[in-house]
Amino acid sequence: MSTITYKNLASIPIKTIHKAWMNAFSDYAVPVSTTRQELTYLLERRGYEPQLSFGAFDEEVLIGFILNGIRMWNDKKTVYDTGTGLIKAYRRQGIATNIFDYSLPILKKHDIEQYLLEVLKPNKSAFDLYLKKGFQIVREFDCYISPASPVKFRKQIVVNDVQLIEINIPDWNLFRSFWDFTPSWQNSIEALERKQNRLTIIGLENKDGIIGYGIIEKHTGDIPQIAVHKAFRRKNFGTILLHKLLELSRSNQLRVINADASNASFKSFMKSINLQPTIGQYEMLLNL
Repeated sequence: MSTITYKNLASIPIKTIHKAWMNAFSDYAVPVSTTRQELTYLLERRGYEPQLSFGAFDEEVLIGFILNGIRMWNDKKTVYDTGTGLIKAYRRQGIATNIFDYSLPILKKHDIEQYLLEVLKPNKSAFDLYLKKGFQIVREFDCYISPASPVKFRKQIVVNDVQLIEINIPDWNLFRSFWDFTPSWQNSIEALERKQNRLTIIGLENKDGIIGYGIIEKHTGDIPQIAVHKAFRRKNFGTILLHKLLELSRSNQLRVINADASNASFKSFMKSINLQPTIGQYEMLLNL
């Protein structure tokens, strides 16, 4: 009988992690099709730290992992679970719990103050594990993942007294003033700044300046942020922005991940273009 061992991932190449990633998520509730390059990009954007990420090994084979990002979150040094997975043949043996338990004293030794993660609502086993470990629900998120074709705009998008411009140097303080909710870790300003060269930022400008903006990752169709100044809402400007972002997309898919489920205005906006949440997540936090 083999012995499962645990260690950090500092010496583990991305090729090995990618293989384990694809095996672990082969039956995931949200279909995962990620190349090695895409996984590398995802981890870099989320602040992956190999020294504080951990794996379970059967002999030399990586069979489970917790891939962590590290940075400040709400003024506290925070670890973010950017991906936890376990190969199907090794599930229901307590291995995921063991990886987590192995990691905690090491994280505390590195002065980590809190642990942040997201878990899909249908993933009851993971959700129950996190509750048992002391995590508490912070927010509920809606996720919109859809072929672009179901998006239904008005037959004619009329742009009066405004223009759409590409923004190379974002004014994040201005953008923050448009928000109804704080973006999740993967959609945060810090995450986007890491890979800003892969993003396109479109501003909506009138005679007084920028009154709205949207950001798209063209190759995936992911829209991490979109917002309009509160004084200019219900004037079709959000629709104008989204229409432009989809025009720029090189993907046939629209992805709006982790919209705050309690925000009625955003939910109403998505409904107005014929989109409903496809799945939901809990944002959960553990104080260390």
